[in-house]
Amino acid sequence: MNATSVRISSLALVASAAVALFVTGCSDDSGSSPAAPVPSSAKAGPAAPAAKSIASVDGKAFDAKFTTTCAKQGGTLALALTDTENGSYGNLSVSATITDADTVQAVAIAGSKGGDNGLPYAVGFGNGMPGGSAKVVKDGNTYKVTGEGIGGPDLANPLAGPKSSKFDITFACATIVGA
Repeated sequence: MNATSVRISSLALVASAAVALFVTGCSDDSGSSPAAPVPSSAKAGPAAPAAKSIASVDGKAFDAKFTTTCAKQGGTLALALTDTENGSYGNLSVSATITDADTVQAVAIAGSKGGDNGLPYAVGFGNGMPGGSAKVVKDGNTYKVTGEGIGGPDLANPLAGPKSSKFDITFACATIVGA
Protein backbone atom coordinates (compact mmCIF):
# COMPACT_ATOMS: atom_id res chain seq x y z
CA MET A 1 0.00 0.00 0.00
CA ASN A 2 1.41 3.39 -0.86
CA ALA A 3 1.34 6.55 1.22
CA THR A 4 -1.20 8.28 -1.07
CA SER A 5 -3.84 5.59 -0.58
CA VAL A 6 -3.34 5.65 3.18
CA ARG A 7 -3.69 9.48 3.21
CA ILE A 8 -6.86 9.38 1.11
CA SER A 9 -8.46 6.65 3.23
CA SER A 10 -7.53 8.56 6.35
CA LEU A 11 -9.02 11.76 4.89
CA ALA A 12 -12.40 10.08 4.44
CA LEU A 13 -12.48 8.81 8.01
CA VAL A 14 -11.15 12.05 9.53
CA ALA A 15 -13.61 14.23 7.58
CA SER A 16 -16.48 11.99 8.63
CA ALA A 17 -15.44 12.16 12.28
CA ALA A 18 -14.94 15.94 12.13
CA VAL A 19 -18.41 16.56 10.73
CA ALA A 20 -19.94 14.14 13.24
CA LEU A 21 -18.24 15.96 16.13
CA PHE A 22 -19.25 19.36 14.71
CA VAL A 23 -22.92 18.46 14.67
CA THR A 24 -23.12 16.26 17.78
CA GLY A 25 -26.19 17.04 19.78
CA CYS A 26 -27.88 18.88 16.92
CA SER A 27 -29.42 15.98 15.07
CA ASP A 28 -32.83 15.99 13.49
CA ASP A 29 -34.59 12.91 12.16
CA SER A 30 -36.01 14.21 8.88
CA GLY A 31 -38.41 11.31 8.64
CA SER A 32 -40.27 12.09 11.88
CA SER A 33 -40.78 15.85 11.83
CA PRO A 34 -44.31 16.74 12.90
CA ALA A 35 -46.38 18.72 10.43
CA ALA A 36 -47.26 22.28 11.33
CA PRO A 37 -50.94 22.77 12.12
CA VAL A 38 -52.98 24.39 9.35
CA PRO A 39 -55.39 27.11 10.49
CA SER A 40 -59.00 26.27 9.67
CA SER A 41 -59.34 29.43 7.59
CA ALA A 42 -56.44 28.46 5.30
CA LYS A 43 -57.17 26.56 2.13
CA ALA A 44 -55.11 23.45 1.74
CA GLY A 45 -53.30 23.25 -1.57
CA PRO A 46 -51.46 20.34 -3.05
CA ALA A 47 -48.67 19.26 -0.74
CA ALA A 48 -45.15 19.48 -2.07
CA PRO A 49 -43.40 16.13 -1.99
CA ALA A 50 -41.17 15.89 1.05
CA ALA A 51 -37.49 15.47 0.26
CA LYS A 52 -35.79 12.45 1.74
CA SER A 53 -32.15 12.06 2.69
CA ILE A 54 -30.52 9.39 0.54
CA ALA A 55 -27.05 8.45 -0.62
CA SER A 56 -25.58 6.24 -3.32
CA VAL A 57 -22.10 5.29 -4.49
CA ASP A 58 -21.47 4.13 -8.04
CA GLY A 59 -25.22 4.06 -8.67
CA LYS A 60 -26.00 1.75 -5.75
CA ALA A 61 -28.22 3.34 -3.10
CA PHE A 62 -27.47 2.60 0.54
CA ASP A 63 -30.23 0.66 2.27
CA ALA A 64 -30.18 2.84 5.36
CA LYS A 65 -32.42 4.52 7.92
CA PHE A 66 -30.62 7.84 8.00
CA THR A 67 -30.86 10.47 10.69
CA THR A 68 -30.15 13.85 9.10
CA THR A 69 -28.15 16.53 10.89
CA CYS A 70 -27.55 20.01 9.47
CA ALA A 71 -25.65 22.76 11.28
CA LYS A 72 -24.13 26.06 10.29
CA GLN A 73 -21.39 27.95 12.05
CA GLY A 74 -19.92 31.06 10.51
CA GLY A 75 -19.55 30.45 6.80
CA THR A 76 -19.48 26.66 7.06
CA LEU A 77 -22.43 24.30 6.67
CA ALA A 78 -21.96 20.78 8.01
CA LEU A 79 -24.32 18.09 6.72
CA ALA A 80 -24.45 14.52 8.03
CA LEU A 81 -26.46 11.36 7.54
CA THR A 82 -26.01 8.58 10.09
CA ASP A 83 -27.27 5.04 10.48
CA THR A 84 -25.66 3.48 13.54
CA GLU A 85 -27.14 0.03 13.01
CA ASN A 86 -26.72 -0.58 9.29
CA GLY A 87 -26.73 -4.27 8.41
CA SER A 88 -24.18 -3.97 5.60
CA TYR A 89 -21.93 -1.14 6.80
CA GLY A 90 -22.26 -1.14 10.59
CA ASN A 91 -21.93 2.44 11.80
CA LEU A 92 -22.57 4.27 8.50
CA SER A 93 -21.86 8.00 8.19
CA VAL A 94 -22.24 10.23 5.12
CA SER A 95 -21.13 13.84 5.48
CA ALA A 96 -20.30 16.99 3.56
CA THR A 97 -18.90 20.38 4.46
CA ILE A 98 -19.95 23.36 2.33
CA THR A 99 -18.89 27.03 2.43
CA ASP A 100 -21.13 30.08 1.94
CA ALA A 101 -19.75 30.30 -1.60
CA ASP A 102 -21.40 26.92 -2.32
CA THR A 103 -18.02 25.21 -2.52
CA VAL A 104 -17.88 21.61 -1.32
CA GLN A 105 -14.86 21.42 0.96
CA ALA A 106 -15.10 17.73 1.89
CA VAL A 107 -17.26 14.65 1.49
CA ALA A 108 -16.83 11.52 3.57
CA ILE A 109 -18.71 8.25 3.34
CA ALA A 110 -17.59 5.72 5.92
CA GLY A 111 -18.81 2.49 7.44
CA SER A 112 -17.27 0.52 10.28
CA LYS A 113 -17.51 -2.53 7.99
CA GLY A 114 -18.37 -3.32 4.39
CA GLY A 115 -15.10 -2.43 2.65
CA ASP A 116 -12.92 -4.73 0.58
CA ASN A 117 -11.41 -7.75 2.34
CA GLY A 118 -13.16 -7.08 5.66
CA LEU A 119 -11.88 -3.51 6.01
CA PRO A 120 -14.05 -0.53 6.93
CA TYR A 121 -15.86 1.13 4.02
CA ALA A 122 -14.51 4.53 2.95
CA VAL A 123 -14.97 7.00 0.09
CA GLY A 124 -13.77 10.57 0.41
CA PHE A 125 -13.24 13.85 -1.37
CA GLY A 126 -11.23 16.82 -0.14
CA ASN A 127 -11.14 20.13 -1.98
CA GLY A 128 -7.57 20.66 -3.19
CA MET A 129 -6.60 16.99 -2.82
CA PRO A 130 -5.71 15.05 -5.97
CA GLY A 131 -8.49 12.89 -7.38
CA GLY A 132 -12.16 13.61 -7.33
CA SER A 133 -14.55 16.51 -7.53
CA ALA A 134 -17.81 17.63 -5.95
CA LYS A 135 -20.56 20.17 -6.47
CA VAL A 136 -23.68 21.15 -4.56
CA VAL A 137 -27.14 22.21 -5.72
CA LYS A 138 -29.39 23.83 -3.12
CA ASP A 139 -33.21 23.78 -3.18
CA GLY A 140 -34.52 25.39 0.02
CA ASN A 141 -33.11 23.33 2.87
CA THR A 142 -32.29 20.37 0.62
CA TYR A 143 -28.71 19.99 -0.58
CA LYS A 144 -27.76 17.60 -3.37
CA VAL A 145 -24.02 16.85 -3.41
CA THR A 146 -22.65 14.93 -6.38
CA GLY A 147 -19.18 14.10 -7.51
CA GLU A 148 -16.39 11.60 -7.43
CA GLY A 149 -14.21 10.54 -4.52
CA ILE A 150 -11.42 8.15 -3.76
CA GLY A 151 -12.23 4.83 -2.11
CA GLY A 152 -10.29 2.81 0.39
CA PRO A 153 -7.46 0.68 -0.96
CA ASP A 154 -7.84 -3.00 -1.75
CA LEU A 155 -5.15 -4.61 0.38
CA ALA A 156 -5.43 -7.80 -1.69
CA ASN A 157 -4.11 -5.78 -4.65
CA PRO A 158 -2.13 -2.84 -3.18
CA LEU A 159 -0.40 -2.04 -6.47
CA ALA A 160 -3.75 -1.20 -8.08
CA GLY A 161 -3.87 2.03 -6.09
CA PRO A 162 -7.01 3.71 -4.84
CA LYS A 163 -10.18 3.45 -6.91
CA SER A 164 -12.50 6.32 -7.71
CA SER A 165 -16.21 6.15 -6.95
CA LYS A 166 -19.08 8.42 -7.98
CA PHE A 167 -21.38 9.61 -5.19
CA ASP A 168 -24.84 11.17 -5.16
CA ILE A 169 -26.11 12.42 -1.81
CA THR A 170 -29.28 14.28 -0.85
CA PHE A 171 -29.33 15.96 2.55
CA ALA A 172 -32.95 16.90 3.36
CA CYS A 173 -32.64 19.28 6.32
CA ALA A 174 -35.82 19.77 8.34
CA THR A 175 -33.93 22.52 10.19
CA ILE A 176 -30.44 23.93 10.10
CA VAL A 177 -29.03 24.55 13.55
CA GLY A 178 -27.29 27.93 13.75
CA ALA A 179 -28.80 29.27 10.51
